[in-house]
Formats: sequence, structure tokens, C-alpha cells
Amino acid sequence: MRIAFITDPHIGAEGEKPMGVDVRQNFLQALAHLEHIRPNGLVIGGDICYQAGDRETYTWVKELLSGLPFPHYVISGNHDDSVLMAEVFGRSNFLTGSELYYALPLEGHPALFLDSSKGQFSAKQWAWLREYLLALRDNNVLVFMHHPPLPADVAFMDSHHPFLQTEQFLSLVRELPCHVTVVCGHYHVDKVVQRGNLLTLLSPSTYYQMKQDSDDFAVDHYRVGIREINLDNHGTTSTVHYIG
Repeated sequence: MRIAFITDPHIGAEGEKPMGVDVRQNFLQALAHLEHIRPNGLVIGGDICYQAGDRETYTWVKELLSGLPFPHYVISGNHDDSVLMAEVFGRSNFLTGSELYYALPLEGHPALFLDSSKGQFSAKQWAWLREYLLALRDNNVLVFMHHPPLPADVAFMDSHHPFLQTEQFLSLVRELPCHVTVVCGHYHVDKVVQRGNLLTLLSPSTYYQMKQDSDDFAVDHYRVGIREINLDNHGTTSTVHYIG
């Protein structure tokens, strides 16, 4: 089972180029590169929109994804509107209040799709997540969420835009006998962080990549990045592809 993970495209209005970057063209390049990865499915990891959820942007992305020969899944980032996104992508049945989260098997592999768009989970989402993880405790679990669930030594993002419930997340995972792999974006870096039975795969953006050791916001480079995740009965392996 091979999954492609594209995240943080930050797509603005047609013709808009944030920081001089043609983000729509970058997203199109990322989708075109999927021909080389040949995934069984695609996950869009949030921050689809540049600054705030926008119907036209979601509709443009939805039309592109609908033409792919494999299923696609979406999760919300902090620049998204979960309710509007669920409506456009036909996922309103997965809405709980204003949060979009759900569980779906990926060819028999259990996968959870979480909503960290507010930087934290509601009490309802926590209860749902705990119930699912305890039910899946005899399986290795794959989790997709926008924020890394723990600090990742990316100085600016750790101090300015972290997930706000790290200890609660770590405490829940520690209870499990299985391995939990979290695939996420938000930090605009390619990095792997291991803590106990939790493996976190921070994934690059299609917009820009950040310098990891800078206390201030600083761009490292503008190459478009995609993460490939391979699942089999023995575990999870992953590769990052850069375009250009």
C-alpha cells in the first residue's frame, strides 16, 4: 500500500502569488509527479488555502483531485475552514461540530484522519481518538494530522505555532502496546522524530521549506516536496520527493 502525502500548498486566489511563489503551479507539479510515485491513495495534509478557507480554492482543488485514478482524503490545517472544506469535498458526514475527523481503512491498514486546525482537539475529538486507539491497540496505527503532535526542534515553529496538547497526546500513545505513526505537515520541513512508540513524519510543503534552526521566520528553499508512505505487514517506510 503506497500513499502520497501533499501538504501546505497555501493556495490563494487565481493569479495570486504569495511571497512571489506560483503556488497553484506548484500544486499542479506535485499532482503531476504522482505518476512517478504511483500511489494507491493521496492525502492532502491541510493548509489548502493561503490564509483562510475559501470556497473557490477548495472547488479548484476538488476538481483536480476528482480526476485522479485513486481515492483522495483531506484534513484541515490552521488556515482552513473545516466546515466549508467538508461541504466542498463531500465529507460533511464526518463533521462533529466544527471539526472534521474520521477513520477509514487503507486497504486493511487502520488510519485515523484528525482535525488539529485550531491547534488542539476538542473534548469530543479526544474521546473519539482514545476510543479508536484503544480499539486498535493490537494493530500498528497510521494517523494523519496537520500539526506535529510534539516539538520537533524547528525553532520558530516550536515557539510560535506548536500543537497545544502535546503531553495529552503522548500520554495517550504511551498507553498502547502498538506503534503509532503520525504523518503531518505545518512545519514546512522534512524531518523524522521518534519518541517511544510514536514515530512522527514531518513533511515538506509545496509552497516553501523552512530553516529548522532559526529563531525567526526564515525560508530554506522553495523546492516542492511530497512524502511517499509505504505500508506493509512489517511496518511503515517513507521517502520524500523534491521536484526541481
